[in-house]
Amino acid sequence: MRTLVRLSHLILSVAVLSSEAIISDATAVAAPPSVATAKPENGNPAIQLLGYLKDSIVRTIDGTKEMWSNHGRCKEIRGKQKDYRDQIKKQWEFEGKDLTPQEMKKKLQSMNGGITYDEFVFLSKGKEDRGRLMNLIFLMWGAPKVFPYALMFYPDILPTPFQPLPDASGRETKLEKLSRQRSHIVIQTLLRLEKEAKEVPGLSKLNIFGKKRQLRKMDEIHGMGTAIGTVMNTPGATNGIGANQTLGALEDFLYKKEPLVRQEKRLVGVPKAIILGLANAVNGPAPLTGVQPNFLRRGAVLTHIQKIADSDNFLVSENIDLGTLSTARLLEACSDRMIGGPQRSDEELRQGLSDWLNLAVIQPSNRTAVSGEHFNENLARTALLSYYSMDGARDARSSSFLPRLMFQGQSATGKTDETTSNRRLRLWKG
Repeated sequence: MRTLVRLSHLILSVAVLSSEAIISDATAVAAPPSVATAKPENGNPAIQLLGYLKDSIVRTIDGTKEMWSNHGRCKEIRGKQKDYRDQIKKQWEFEGKDLTPQEMKKKLQSMNGGITYDEFVFLSKGKEDRGRLMNLIFLMWGAPKVFPYALMFYPDILPTPFQPLPDASGRETKLEKLSRQRSHIVIQTLLRLEKEAKEVPGLSKLNIFGKKRQLRKMDEIHGMGTAIGTVMNTPGATNGIGANQTLGALEDFLYKKEPLVRQEKRLVGVPKAIILGLANAVNGPAPLTGVQPNFLRRGAVLTHIQKIADSDNFLVSENIDLGTLSTARLLEACSDRMIGGPQRSDEELRQGLSDWLNLAVIQPSNRTAVSGEHFNENLARTALLSYYSMDGARDARSSSFLPRLMFQGQSATGKTDETTSNRRLRLWKG
């Protein structure tokens, strides 16, 4: 009985999401355009509700079938990976590799060969959808009354086959919306970073024994802000050149002779403003993100970084030709890494992705293989995500025009000569 109640919660919740999308543009999501336009805007509410329920039930059934079909394809892809690993294992045994069974097993598990990049992306998305499904089941079982509201405010917690269809009737495309939101997040993050460097938090004032530690932390954040300003003011420091300069400024933190401790891998030393900004940029602005504990936001950022790291390692280890990636795959890969934005050509996106792989994987691997240093790849990808977010916000093609003008307004309008400036100053002084 409780299972039926929870299932009804799922159907009603999907109905709520569907009704929001339908009411916003007076068009039924599941119906063809010709039928949707033929319906009057002010129909019978009871009939509309029945239509929403019907569409939601059909969507739930179709989504379940798609989830099962995706599971079967993921199983086939994992079978290809298993065959590839078995071949590598037999080759190592024949060559007499000096590896223990545990070392060989661990090394084989890190290999993702034998499949294409499209299959790797499909496998990764299948893993994410299974995780979302388990979270939904737990939420339905533990908090069924909260479940509909969770879907209303966080529709992305649904597995991909159950998510609402994108609304194409808005004033901006999905890529333009991402560009605008991330540009706003960049400005907010810079303001929070400056506030952390200048103002002592209220709770820290109560700790009379941690004053020096707080001051040192504020000095470090101030130095980070100065480094950001240096990169932004450097002529020509855009795209891969600026990304290389950003990692160069953090070289002492990225490469260590001694093994990295857990706090360094978990980004404990990264300012809260940057973690909050990346969490909003990755998952989109959410009402509760600002009040979440910092360790939860940091965990979400690390999960995204691990997803990118797996994709980076696959592209490099399997020597994938970026020229063979379709436009859709290229946009998706670059969006995950905050690279590019609206009106970017495929060549620009491929160059940006190539620069990312070179800075995040190829160069560090070559250096650590020779020097024996330990590379903090999580911190490096955090810095690259932050830089490319800022670089996209100040680009002339950014969807958010106000931050763009703040970054480039003076250079776009040209400099006034000294005589005109002095005349304006005299007029202003009266």
